[in-house]
Amino acid sequence: MILGTLSEIPTRRDARVLLEQRLRPLNQGTQRPQSTIRFQDFVEREWKMLVLPTLKLSTQHGYQVMLRNHVLPYFGDRRLCEIAKCEIQQFITEKFRQELAWQTVRNAWIVLSTVLYSAVEYEYLTVNPARGIKFPPQGPRPEPKVFTANDLKRLLGHLEEPYRTMVALAVLTGIRFGELLALRWRCVNFQEKTLRIAESVFLGKFQPPKSEKSIRIIPLGPITAQVLQSHYDRSIHRDQEDLAFPRPGNTPYRESNLLQQVLQPAAVAAGLGHITWHQLRHVHASVLHDLGVPVKIAQKQLGHATVETTLNIYTHAIPETHRRAVEDLERVLSPNVPKFEEQARRAKCVIQ
Repeated sequence: MILGTLSEIPTRRDARVLLEQRLRPLNQGTQRPQSTIRFQDFVEREWKMLVLPTLKLSTQHGYQVMLRNHVLPYFGDRRLCEIAKCEIQQFITEKFRQELAWQTVRNAWIVLSTVLYSAVEYEYLTVNPARGIKFPPQGPRPEPKVFTANDLKRLLGHLEEPYRTMVALAVLTGIRFGELLALRWRCVNFQEKTLRIAESVFLGKFQPPKSEKSIRIIPLGPITAQVLQSHYDRSIHRDQEDLAFPRPGNTPYRESNLLQQVLQPAAVAAGLGHITWHQLRHVHASVLHDLGVPVKIAQKQLGHATVETTLNIYTHAIPETHRRAVEDLERVLSPNVPKFEEQARRAKCVIQ
């Protein structure tokens, strides 16, 4: 084990003190000898076998991307017991120096910390050195593009079936696109005009929805119910277990393929530029907000785990609504606020 350089440890006494600190956990039996295992070996032999399968498919995918692209190239050959907090801080600093997005760097740190936390749980380490790492302030996020009703009309005009119905349903219900791809006819109640959200699709595979509150029943308005009824009437696969929007062969679509091959070309043709499936969900949330729908109802409709998510992430004021709100506020407050002209006249008299 290398304790450090001569400039860092100038005397033999300092070296012995540092050596004693390193050996103490081993001598006391609080650190397993296996902590000398390489980080990459621990990830492949234990973490991927025991921890990764317990996570949702989408989380597994994201974690593996971060491991492959960022964490393993930096820490893969390091032994677990050699990974120190200062080295992790250097890793974070270097990633920002490479001008990676703030959230990307944080996601890489989350994955690293998750792996090291498992090493603590399995008694390879006594503490998680990734805890307490400092991050620079996050810069201002770009304002989300406001997607209007006219934009939606233009987009739908450049889509064919069943994609037109898929986009319309995504906007009218606010469900996640993965939930739409997993929708089965048994979850549609045309008599009561409701949808039951019970599954989601990620990379063509079925998984539970994002959270417990994402499992929900939402009402359908008469227009939305008619749109879905028309789609059912022209569908080939109409058994209870059939998907409402299947690929040929009655298998689920991949969200990324539909984005690249269907939504993006239609958006460009409609003059809308780059849009995502998630923006359709934002439209639904913003209009709910515009109509004054109580936030708890919006939370249930959207299947958010917390009210804060509904308020802080998805409710974007539509410009016309924002201006109208300010004008309404002026009408309410103006009887109690002195007229500016009168204030100016009085000030002029005082000056004279």
